[in-house]
Amino acid sequence: MRLALAALVLVLLAATTAAAQVRKVQERGDQEPIVFVADELRVDQDLSLVIATGNVEIAQGHRRLLADTVTYNERTDTITASGNVSLLEPTGEVVFADFVELTDKMNDGFARDIRMIMTDQARLAGNTGRRTGGIRTEVRKGVYSPCELCRSDPMRPPLWQIKAGTVIHDKEQQLIEYRDAVLEIGGFPVLYTPYLSHPDPTVKRKTGFLPPTFGQSNTLGFHTTIPFFWAISPDKDLTLAPMFTGKAGQVAAGEYRQRLGFGEYSVRGSIVHDEAPDSSGDATDKAIRGHVFANGRFDIDETWRTGFDIRRASDQTYLRRYNFGSTETALVSHGFVEGFTPRSYASAQAYLFQAMRQFQTDAEMPVVLPVLDYNWVGRPDDWGGRWAVDANLLNLWREDGSDSQRLSAGTEWRLPFFGPLGTAWSFTAGLRGDGYKVNELVLPDGSEKNGFEGRVYPQAALETRWPFVRRGAGWSQLIEPIVGFYAAPNDLNPHDIPNDDSVVLDFGDNHLFNRNRFAGYDRVDDGQRVDYGLRAGVFGEGGGYTQVVIGQSYRLNDSNDFPVGSGLEDRVSDIVGRVTVAPLSGFDLVYRFRLDHRNLAVDRQEATVSFGPDNLRFAISYHDLPPVVGEVEERKQISGSASIGLTRYWRLSLATTRNLSGERDTLSAYGQAIYQDECLAFSITVSESGTRDRDVKPGTSVYFTVVLKNLGELVAPVYSTTSQ
Repeated sequence: MRLALAALVLVLLAATTAAAQVRKVQERGDQEPIVFVADELRVDQDLSLVIATGNVEIAQGHRRLLADTVTYNERTDTITASGNVSLLEPTGEVVFADFVELTDKMNDGFARDIRMIMTDQARLAGNTGRRTGGIRTEVRKGVYSPCELCRSDPMRPPLWQIKAGTVIHDKEQQLIEYRDAVLEIGGFPVLYTPYLSHPDPTVKRKTGFLPPTFGQSNTLGFHTTIPFFWAISPDKDLTLAPMFTGKAGQVAAGEYRQRLGFGEYSVRGSIVHDEAPDSSGDATDKAIRGHVFANGRFDIDETWRTGFDIRRASDQTYLRRYNFGSTETALVSHGFVEGFTPRSYASAQAYLFQAMRQFQTDAEMPVVLPVLDYNWVGRPDDWGGRWAVDANLLNLWREDGSDSQRLSAGTEWRLPFFGPLGTAWSFTAGLRGDGYKVNELVLPDGSEKNGFEGRVYPQAALETRWPFVRRGAGWSQLIEPIVGFYAAPNDLNPHDIPNDDSVVLDFGDNHLFNRNRFAGYDRVDDGQRVDYGLRAGVFGEGGGYTQVVIGQSYRLNDSNDFPVGSGLEDRVSDIVGRVTVAPLSGFDLVYRFRLDHRNLAVDRQEATVSFGPDNLRFAISYHDLPPVVGEVEERKQISGSASIGLTRYWRLSLATTRNLSGERDTLSAYGQAIYQDECLAFSITVSESGTRDRDVKPGTSVYFTVVLKNLGELVAPVYSTTSQ
């Protein structure tokens, strides 16, 4: 034992000088230096004892022993320490005791009235403790808690603790085990178990059962999920989460994750044998239902990377029925390869869509394989302008509907410059060509188009801004008129060209001064037009500001490729704008609007306001939108939320969304009370859903969540109803 050897040297050289003692210890090249400090040192040669008293400190490497008295017995190779004993372990743990006896290089030992502080500040105490092999510590009548003690009353029980007849900490297995354990919260026993275990603070991932979930509903009946986590290796793991239901079968679910040297991927999924509804909502015979969600990202080299996102379900209501999420109108699976250079971007992508709306089938959804994109931006030339090149290739087909192949390529040159009186100008000239091969494209007259179609799309644009700035004491003011002129040939959107990526256009302030206001390639902004608007604002030195943007578009030609209700169907567009008010850090207001140019009636508006400090935060959103393509009703709804810090540890959150068009009802409502401190958190959550879709019905659920530090999370739906 290194420490014993150091003490033995002291015995043999007791009559020499202290310098000689240190020199003899350092001459032993097979040991780390030892520091032995005490107020008084006595040697009993008859009993072969070395006794150090008064502020004794023994240090070797990263291990340190502190005590009032330390005795080394040469014959039994035993160290005993008493009085305010502290043992600082190299791993960061600190052990306190009234009496300690150590043998076998301090790997084995016994302690009385032991108290231990672990690396995460959790505490373990007991009547006695015994360590074996330096890795296994067994505490009798132990108490474990990660909670801090009350400063005003240290004798008060912590927020929660585990009392056990035996507590075992195994460093090799990185595990803390309890036998005959009782969980106490606030000093009151709430749970007994003959055995309990959890990873020690050094573990980030550990194989074992995760906390279960419980619930009751009319659709699933009583149901429980008991997840099991398998830490296969440092780079991969598997979670098995079977769900047992009383009315809807037994669901096998799980997730696999793995990190690679060049990327990572994960796969989640589930499967069940249960009744599946048809498109009308009637239940059919039992069938296999399930889902697969997977994603991955992989680096090929410093320039290229690839990845995928897979989202598939057996039917349209499965994900919501079994609480796997998803409120999208379509599930999108996506694969890609892409490359980045300082001035270019290239990608090859593929898309697969699954319909999630009733009466819509997958046969009507497009399959895109591949879509190729290339973008390049050049350096400034002698004039200060930049060239850019864009190219796109698309192959799209449907099982039930039209197919198309598209090749687009174009270039543009953009020159920014300054004019007289502080005006800022930008000139852009571009040319693009689009070629299509279509199959079974239905034309407005009911006939079908099969064959080739194309167009050439030249466009020029000239934009000017004239900012006026005025500065005051602590603020500055901006007024900036903006005008844009855009010119292209007329009638460049024949019906012989399909429209798959530019179907929806809802004119707003974000479309002002865009050369092409359509989102994709299939439709172009042809003809000649003028966009004009005004940006004004007041900006404070402290960061607060108020800004207004308003504008309109005027088309010189009579052709109209914009859908009715878009705000652009007439030559004079609707008036669009945005108001942003953020005078200080705790207040934000954004209001977007569109006014009918004929009577200034509000056609579209959105407003979002949030205000209050962090412990008293409110938010309100209002949306009044025109119907989208394929719908006849407008979309009008209001949402509100509040986050209230009641005390240091208590927080209340509320949220609701109501539909204001058609049947006025609550789309969703949510309330949650949360208590959280350094070692304990629990919440009560009440949620209501107004969604009805075949076997997904409106209902209310109440969940109770408990989080105990180091033990995990328990989510228990204590009450759940579903309307019949």
